[in-house]
Amino acid sequence: SHGRIYSSVRVFFENQMAEDLIKSVLNPWGLTAAQWALGFVAIRGAIGLYDHMVIALVEISKAPKLPTRTTGTPVRYVGLRVIDMAYLTVNAVNEWIFVQNLCHYIWHSDRVPKALGEVGVLNTCAALYLMFLVLDLFYAPAHRFLHWRVVYPYIHKHHHRQIFPVRGYLDAGNEHPVEHFIGTSCTWIAVWAAVHTTGAHAATIFFFFNIHAALAMLNHSPYDVDVTILGLNYNVKAHEMHHRKFTTNYAQYWMGIDRIMGTFSPYDASTSKAE
Repeated sequence: SHGRIYSSVRVFFENQMAEDLIKSVLNPWGLTAAQWALGFVAIRGAIGLYDHMVIALVEISKAPKLPTRTTGTPVRYVGLRVIDMAYLTVNAVNEWIFVQNLCHYIWHSDRVPKALGEVGVLNTCAALYLMFLVLDLFYAPAHRFLHWRVVYPYIHKHHHRQIFPVRGYLDAGNEHPVEHFIGTSCTWIAVWAAVHTTGAHAATIFFFFNIHAALAMLNHSPYDVDVTILGLNYNVKAHEMHHRKFTTNYAQYWMGIDRIMGTFSPYDASTSKAE
């Protein structure tokens, strides 16, 4: 049985079509090895800088810290292990591949308008709103699936080791590679849906990706950021509750889907000994 599986995998990878498919996914721009590696390093530097910029702007805005971080009693803090660094590295590679494919899609797709004169309300404001809505429409149920007892120990449990996230990007990206791939896939679906329904402009997709990244970082920070726009509520408190209680608040921006699923939990500043 194992011999047949090995033979099938070997035949697949030796197939020219399969080789071309893999190259088109891992390196859609046809970069040289040096260019690919340089791009990876550049993206890592940009994300690190962006993470610090987001936190700096929040601190400048005088945003308060979450109630659990102002009691005078330190919350549980978990350091990074070798496995955490390994997962962060694998996920960083996945992010670089995702960015390449997203940019390639935006640049080459006839469905994505790029000219300044093509900017309109539908392909900017409406498209941006739709992307966040669709993202959670797929992400929240997928997130809930990862909490299924049969699946949870093998994938999502790793991310929940940190009950009180504080490191921004490092805590957001510290997840099993399978979970990370699911997350980027949901982002792809959101972009695709907006492009095919509202004709999302390239600039809108760019802003969506950057706002989405910033909010993911803040969701794993100690700052009490709360924004509601036309029913979409971004609330760091909600995500802290998810890390603390595990089976509540699966969404990121549209808590309405948690209300529909019956998994919404209001914020509770009191902490238990287990936390």
